[in-house]
Amino acid sequence: MEHTREQSRSAGEGAQVRWRITHAHLRAVVLAGLGPLAGLLLGRPDLLVIIAPLALIAAVSAAGRPTGSPRARFNAGAATLTEGAEHTAAVDMTGLQGAETASATLASTPWIARRPLHGARTVRADSRPEAGEGTRPLRLSLGASPTRWGRRTIGPVRAAAASAWGAHVWGPVTLPDRQRLVLPAGGAFDTSAAAPHPRGLVGQHRSARPGEGSEFSSLRAFQWGDRLKRIHWPRSTRSSQLHVTATYADQDTHVALILDAQAELGIPDGVGAGASSLDHAVRAGAAIAEHFTRQGDRVSLHTVSGAQTRRLPAGTGRRHAGRILQLLAQTESAAEHRVDPERMRLLLPPGTLVVMLSPLVSAGMLTRAAMLARRGLSVIAVDVLTEDVQAAEEPDPVAEAAWRIRLLEREDELIQLQRHGVAVVPWRGPGSLDAVLRQMARRGRPGVQR
Repeated sequence: MEHTREQSRSAGEGAQVRWRITHAHLRAVVLAGLGPLAGLLLGRPDLLVIIAPLALIAAVSAAGRPTGSPRARFNAGAATLTEGAEHTAAVDMTGLQGAETASATLASTPWIARRPLHGARTVRADSRPEAGEGTRPLRLSLGASPTRWGRRTIGPVRAAAASAWGAHVWGPVTLPDRQRLVLPAGGAFDTSAAAPHPRGLVGQHRSARPGEGSEFSSLRAFQWGDRLKRIHWPRSTRSSQLHVTATYADQDTHVALILDAQAELGIPDGVGAGASSLDHAVRAGAAIAEHFTRQGDRVSLHTVSGAQTRRLPAGTGRRHAGRILQLLAQTESAAEHRVDPERMRLLLPPGTLVVMLSPLVSAGMLTRAAMLARRGLSVIAVDVLTEDVQAAEEPDPVAEAAWRIRLLEREDELIQLQRHGVAVVPWRGPGSLDAVLRQMARRGRPGVQR
């Protein structure tokens, strides 16, 4: 709906701008008028030969003055985009009767990659009429691919048109920019390990109790209420009573994602280039959420930030995964002003798998992880402060020394965190959580060493 309103507002942009003559055409007309007079007064017939081409071009240009009333409309595409995906914005122009060329230029904005690099495109204007319409709209396509998640600005765009010989021009007119929400690219993520402690009614994880499912458990005697399709006829024919096939129940689990947005360490350079700790956290959250919702698990999201704390209740399905991506794309980095111990509990039910995405440098996040593990929940702290997170190009020597000391303190804090029952694993993309999930499923409690 918002995208439709933007198109309707921009439909008439540029309609009040009229065609005007250029300085080149004005010079040609003046020289064509004064040249013969100067040739007669000065006795220079050669001036007539020199000015004749200009007079001819001026006459042809004046006779071919454009008659249309141009209009331009900027179409920035879908309301939500995905970082790293190819995206095209377009400028639709009408009323170009008599025009020879049309052009559009997309302004340079942060985290938007233009194609071509200079952001301008010029094409020949097509003024062939269509039945029932004045002229066929002319579309100028401009590549505008987002390179980082978040709210991004596409535009503004300047559109213009020119007649033959550059005698008359329309514009340039400025078409307002458009705001678009860019979703994080989760990337490839898959885990073959089952989630621990499944407690839901449906899902793809095998529970420890028998029930309706797809994985074989045993053969047992028929009981009232068993479905007839469960009867195992080979065993029944060899015995004196009916036997049925028993299965393990299929259950789901609740995966609670906790995103630490209190600090952004490193320099972000866009998808495919350098990434900050917050980039790793957001993209890892997107990948994990898409994986678990795709296999039927319930996923909730809690963003910890001093700017605005955001929560999304547990849900599953494709629509819920889309809501998680939108919430991740709106993440803002800001430190917490005050940490409330009561709000750290998050009211998560027993059996919840807690995945905390954090650089693990905040005392508040370390306390949260320890408190949740002390309650008996399975807690995985995903360390997003990876080796590829680059510091500033010219760091202050004092600040660099202080940061090294902080990293040493952080190593000791992570050891203490693991002793409280929190599994700490570095984020390495696909398969990062396989080992820790297998150990959780076997032991029931975390405690995996890095």
